[in-house]
Amino acid sequence: MPRGLSSRLRALEGSPMEVISSLLRSPSPDLIRLHAGEPSHRPPLEVIDDVLESMRLQRTYAYAPAEGLPELREAIAEDLGREGIRASPDEVMVTPSGSSAIFLVLSALLDPGDEVVLVDPTFMMYGPIVEYLGGRVRWVRAGEGFQPNPEALKEAIGKRTKAVILVDPDNPTGRLLRPDVARAVAELAQDRGVYLLVDEAYRTIVYEGRRANLYDMAPDVVVGLGSFSKDPGVPGLRLGYIYGPREVVRACSRIDAHAFFGPSNLSQLFVLKYLTWEGRWRFIESVVSAYRERRDLAVSALRKYVSDARFSVPQGSMYVYADLSPAVKDSNEFARALASRYKVTVMPGTAFGPSGSSYVRVTFVSEPPERLEEGIRRIGLALEGEG
Repeated sequence: MPRGLSSRLRALEGSPMEVISSLLRSPSPDLIRLHAGEPSHRPPLEVIDDVLESMRLQRTYAYAPAEGLPELREAIAEDLGREGIRASPDEVMVTPSGSSAIFLVLSALLDPGDEVVLVDPTFMMYGPIVEYLGGRVRWVRAGEGFQPNPEALKEAIGKRTKAVILVDPDNPTGRLLRPDVARAVAELAQDRGVYLLVDEAYRTIVYEGRRANLYDMAPDVVVGLGSFSKDPGVPGLRLGYIYGPREVVRACSRIDAHAFFGPSNLSQLFVLKYLTWEGRWRFIESVVSAYRERRDLAVSALRKYVSDARFSVPQGSMYVYADLSPAVKDSNEFARALASRYKVTVMPGTAFGPSGSSYVRVTFVSEPPERLEEGIRRIGLALEGEG
């Protein structure tokens, strides 16, 4: 008999993702999907046509460098520079997805027993990956408006702390970091000698306000994590990037060379065409405008059909994070019942941290407006217990 699987798999057990996955194995045609941050817009046809031409080239089917195509790294550095993020191409690495960027950076930083400070709530992948790699999570509850609390973060940083992780714009809450909070956290990370990982998967999906430039505040400790799943909206092409201190980028490249052997050339050529396309910013502005309308519809529908819900209007990203207490005490069970009886999927708040038992995350970009509103109406019915 085989000797069994790794005990590290225990870190991945009981994930709310498994709850949703089980419900999607036999999906109903009437199922309204408000759980996943999957863009509904199509990538630009001009870029698609150019990439189709690239498929005639032998280079498209060759192995790529572990750190990514040099011209794409240059394009990413230039794109970041538009926001004042002054990372050079050799401080940028292309990864085989945004998720693998997370895995690579944490693999490069953590030894067993090291700690990572997470703000509760935060993106669902961080806690399980930290624990899978033998690290420990220290949770710090977000403050008012889901802003990180710098004083609480300071207390949480100990001798074994390697990193603090922030998401901006946030997933699941949609908040933008206030400039004063961003400055305080960046200075704290620099003073305490810990890395500050900044998940920027939604950096161009901003409705009001402006993102803080944490890299400019503390370039020696800030590591940026990016994805092309949301902009230009190609999650199936699986491409992301890392930027930051050279020693971190080089370490991630070494791990990638052994684990993934570099990202897809076809995906890289697509993103390269997109980033250098003259219509790139007009395109994303039109997408953000459409998403803003969906956000406003979701907010209006929640106020109409789920009047007791408490939430902050998201400034960015693709989600509303709603507190449904006192009606909901176990968001896992509520999500399961909502999907099976009312044919609507949402992400339970327990996916995002210890405080999420009464919360759900509602995506407002994946369904057409009429189905989005109908899905929220059904959430209201579920809370009322109506059939």
